[in-house]
Amino acid sequence: AEANDTKSGAGAGAPDVSRRTGGHDNVEDMDDDSLAQNMSLKEVVEAFAERNDVSFVPKPARRQDGLGVWSFGTVSLTIDSAKQGIKAQVDGRWAPVSLAELLELHKKKARQDSKAF
Repeated sequence: AEANDTKSGAGAGAPDVSRRTGGHDNVEDMDDDSLAQNMSLKEVVEAFAERNDVSFVPKPARRQDGLGVWSFGTVSLTIDSAKQGIKAQVDGRWAPVSLAELLELHKKKARQDSKAF
């Protein structure tokens, strides 16, 4: 019987990065649709934050509706991977937001904070 020989050759056993990135060699070459199809929601938010030079870090001690809370610059947010949704803390309540809205909330709050000094 002939063995299936797909594991031999150059790069055998190495993870197939191009498959995870839709055939692209690196994330910078991908458009937003490719990114969204091949990354988790957290990874999409993380890449968006990086692209816009905004910090994105977990707030380990905080939870909201059973989800971990993250800091996107000046804005607190939750990422619900099951429902594919992002909620941000806006004026004391949690509201669904898009990435563009999240960036605007951060910029607005950063401007307000800078005026406070």
